[in-house]
Amino acid sequence: MSRAGEGNTGMKGLTGGFPLRCCIALAALATNALVLNLFVVPSTGSYPSYGGFAAALAAVLAYAALLAVAARRPNALRHPSVPWAALALFCAGSALVAAGYRGESTTASLAGWLLASLATAWLVVLTGLALAHFSPRTAFAAIPAAYAAVYVAASALVPFVESLRAARLALLALYVLTFLAAFACAVRPGRAALAVFADGGGGAAARPAASDGYPPACSKAGGPPKAVLFAVLIALGLVSGYTAFVVFGSRESAGVSFVAMAAAMLAVIVASRFSKSRTDVVFHFGLLLVLAGLLVVPFVAQASSGERVALIHVSNTLLAAGSECFAMLVWIVLAARAASRPAEALALQAGGRMAVALGMLGGLVLGTVASSFSAVSPLVPDVVAVGFAFALVAYALVGLRRFSFEDALSGGEGALPGSVPGPAPAVGAPGTGSLAAASEAALPGDGTRAAIERSCGALARKGGLTGRETEILAMLARGRSAPFIAQELVISPNTVKTHVKHIYAKLGAHSQQEIIDLVDGQCAAE
Repeated sequence: MSRAGEGNTGMKGLTGGFPLRCCIALAALATNALVLNLFVVPSTGSYPSYGGFAAALAAVLAYAALLAVAARRPNALRHPSVPWAALALFCAGSALVAAGYRGESTTASLAGWLLASLATAWLVVLTGLALAHFSPRTAFAAIPAAYAAVYVAASALVPFVESLRAARLALLALYVLTFLAAFACAVRPGRAALAVFADGGGGAAARPAASDGYPPACSKAGGPPKAVLFAVLIALGLVSGYTAFVVFGSRESAGVSFVAMAAAMLAVIVASRFSKSRTDVVFHFGLLLVLAGLLVVPFVAQASSGERVALIHVSNTLLAAGSECFAMLVWIVLAARAASRPAEALALQAGGRMAVALGMLGGLVLGTVASSFSAVSPLVPDVVAVGFAFALVAYALVGLRRFSFEDALSGGEGALPGSVPGPAPAVGAPGTGSLAAASEAALPGDGTRAAIERSCGALARKGGLTGRETEILAMLARGRSAPFIAQELVISPNTVKTHVKHIYAKLGAHSQQEIIDLVDGQCAAE
C-alpha cells in the first residue's frame, strides 16, 4: 500500500473506534508509569536505589534519540517493522532489568531501562500523535477519564500485587503487561495519525474543522517546542520527579490513597466543565495539591508516631495527585500544540517529552540530595520541602505571569521579541461600528489595515506581547468587540477577556479607545 493510501486508511480509522483505543492506551501508559515508580524509585535496599536514576536517565536518552530521528529521518518511524522492533526492544530490556534486579547489577539495569525506555518513548509519542489528531474536546475528555479509571483500578490492584511474596517481580510483570496493553491499543491509531501528519501535514482534508475546536494551523513551520513552553515542561517534570522520590522513595511505607487520587481526577473533570480555560484549571488544581502536600511535611516531625503516619499518608496523596494533574496537563498541551503545528507534530511530541524527562531526572536528584542531608539534620528535608513550595509559588506568580496554557495550545505562546506575526485572520465587512471606522479613518498615510498591523507589531515588541495578544491587539485597534474577536478566532469570550486584560496591563492602557490612541500615535511616529 502506498504512503498516501496508508494515510487515507488511517483517516478512516481515526474517525471510527480509535478514540476508545487511545483512551485505553493512555490508561495503560499511566498505569505503566505508576508501576515504574513503585518498582524503581524506592530507596530502601542496595539495588533499587539506583533503579530510579537508571530509568530516568534512560528516558532522557530515549527521547533524545527519538527527537534526533524525528528531526533527520522522520519517515524511518513509519516503516512497518518499527512496531515489532520496539516490542523486541522492550522485551529484551525487561529481561535485562529482571536479571539486573536478581544480580544487583547496575550495568544490566541501565542497559535494560535504556532499551525498555526507548520502546516506551516511541509508544508514548505515537499515542500523543493519535490524541493530537482528535478534536481538543475529545482529547481533553479522554485524558482525565483515563487517569480516573487508572486510580480506581489501582486502589484494588496495587495493594494485591504488593502483598505477594515476590512483590518486586510481580510489579515488573505488571509493568510488562501494561506496556503490551498500550501497544495493542495505540499502534494502529498512532501509525495512522503519523501517516496523516506526515503526508498531509494535518491539513484541512485530514483534520477536523475549526468548529470542532482545533486551533488554526500555523502557516510558518518552526523547530522544536518554543523556549518558554520547553521551560514550563521541564518545571512540570521537576515537580513530578521530586514528588515521585518523596512519595515512592523516602516515605513509601505510608503509601497513598488511590481512591483519593481518583477523586482528584474526577474533581478536575467537574471543575473544567465550569471554565473556558480548562487547561489552566488543570494546572492550578495540580499546583494547589502539590503545595498542600509540601506544606504538610513540616508538621510530620512534630507529630506522634500514629499521627505521623497519617500526616505522611495525607502528604503523599496530595503530592501524588498534584503530580498526576501535571502528567495529564503534559498530554493535553502536547496533543493540542502538535495539532496546531502539524508540520512539527512529531518533533513537538518527542522534544516536549524529553523536556519532561529532564525535569524528572532533576527532581529525583533534588530529592536524593535533600534526603542525604537528613543524616546531618532531620530538618533538612522539611526545609527543602518548604523551599520547594516557595519556589513553585514564585515561579507561578513571576515566571508564568505572562504565560497562559490556552495560548500554548493555540500556538500563540512563545512569540520572540522582535518578531512580527503574520496578518490577522480575515474579518467581516469593514466598518462594523463607528469606532472601527473612526480608528481607520484617523490613521495617517495609507490608513490601511497593513498600517495598523505594522503599528501593532511595533507596540507588541515594546510591550512584550505574545503572538495571540498581538493578533487581538490589531483587532481591537480596528474597533472589533470581544464577542466578534471570540467568534473570528474560534476561542471563548472569557479567553478574549483574559488576553485583553494582559494587553492593557502590558501597554498601560485602560480602555479600547486608549489602545486606538496608542496605535494612532505609533502610526504618526512612523
